[in-house]
Amino acid sequence: MLGRTLVAWAAMFGMAHGQVQRPANEPAADCRIAFDMGSSGVRAAATGTGEGVLMPSRDLDLLTPLMQGQRLELLLPAVESALRELPQQARLPVNCRQLGGGFSAWRLAWRQDGAQLSQHLETLREHTGVAVLVIPAAVEGRYGHDSAKQALGLRLQTSHILDIGGGSMQVAGHDRSFGIELGQKSWAHHLCQTLGRDSGAVCQLLPLKALELQQARELASKQLQDLPAEVGPGTLTAISRPVTRGVRSALRSLGVAQGESISAQELGTAIDRLSTMALAEVVQLTGLTVNFAPFLVSDMLLVEAVMRAMNLSSLALAETAINNLPALLRDERAFAWSQRHPCYVQRLRELGPAAYFSDPAGCAKP
Repeated sequence: MLGRTLVAWAAMFGMAHGQVQRPANEPAADCRIAFDMGSSGVRAAATGTGEGVLMPSRDLDLLTPLMQGQRLELLLPAVESALRELPQQARLPVNCRQLGGGFSAWRLAWRQDGAQLSQHLETLREHTGVAVLVIPAAVEGRYGHDSAKQALGLRLQTSHILDIGGGSMQVAGHDRSFGIELGQKSWAHHLCQTLGRDSGAVCQLLPLKALELQQARELASKQLQDLPAEVGPGTLTAISRPVTRGVRSALRSLGVAQGESISAQELGTAIDRLSTMALAEVVQLTGLTVNFAPFLVSDMLLVEAVMRAMNLSSLALAETAINNLPALLRDERAFAWSQRHPCYVQRLRELGPAAYFSDPAGCAKP
């Protein structure tokens, strides 16, 4: 989790005995710091040569306040604090190129007010020296697949992974990926709004009437109608906790899904049963905590829709923590944009997150 300490690879340039010091304001081309700015926190890592050091991370929920209508500018001081203090706490070198990868919460901020977000990114760069990019969902999926492949090794036997985060979901493979702004929190929020339920921090979705359940299934399928064309035929492994802990635990409490996979038939039957219960009954039956129980049925509906879209009879399970940082640190396009950030911000105003895919070489380098 974001609140845990993680290992970052840091190059302590200019600090070894006998090294020639670079000018104070000149970034070291071979030293990079990257920040994973997700929906619930900021974590960081550096790369280069030298021995590893411990890098702290910072819990910071941006997604929930944004979904509730809070302005991003009110959250920026906490973001600035994390970007400044995390490298200091880890004693990373000061002369590194610094890049922030903004994921689901930042894509939401762009959809809410792209022009205002562009100004905020300029402010963050001026105040912290970090060039923040809004990373497209498909690129996030590629990062996730790389991370899962490295973490799972031979345990990953499928062509794609399913990663459900707080604000987005990715079905990601080596060559083809699909990303959409439907994560655990954002999908539940959208579903509650559609069904006319209270859409607070966690709405009371349960129990569902038969017609409401049908409406929810149709909505999920409609949201994922482009998934088959984007990823093609394949197999799938769910790697994130909403499925590996939430959905699997619920199915096991019903006496099914005892192995390392779940079947579409078992999942559909469980949805039919659990959706008729009040939340307290679901908690008593499954033993799930407050982190999973309120989202259980909406998570199950999302997984069911993914399996239907890909025509899958089963879904493999292999939990691992996605770490976008190694792929972000290797992303040459992203770091090229960090060196031409004013031009990137202008492209963001024009193209939205797709600005990432445009060519940085077309901009004058500062």
